[in-house]
Amino acid sequence: MASLYQDGFKEVLCTVTMGSTGGLALLKPLLILAVLCHSGYGLKCYSCIAVGTPCSTVTNCTFPLDSCLFVKAASRLYYHCWKMADCNFQYISTTLEESKLQYSCCQKDLCNSHPGTAFPGKIVLLMTTLLVAAWNLCL
Repeated sequence: MASLYQDGFKEVLCTVTMGSTGGLALLKPLLILAVLCHSGYGLKCYSCIAVGTPCSTVTNCTFPLDSCLFVKAASRLYYHCWKMADCNFQYISTTLEESKLQYSCCQKDLCNSHPGTAFPGKIVLLMTTLLVAAWNLCL
């Protein structure tokens, strides 16, 4: 019985070892694939320094820049990829060398558009619905 126990133990040990090795072999390509897929889907932000006009240049943010920044200073508008942990008045003011500014940081694609030119999606949807209803009433 002792030999059966040892043979059975060896068989179980061999199965566990082969199973975990096979899992590691599969894990490596999946990890590489995840990194490659993720690199193509970074956050998109407007990126420029403008004087009175909205920005139209779009860039893909790279690590560690994980948010978009919009800054309205005395004479300029700043649009940049930014690190959310650095999204505070003191850091932004020092970095941009601006003493008076208004800023916002966000984490959605192209969310740092000039506030006067962007319409939230719900308002656009509501306006579209109202226009379609008005059109149907007039016909």
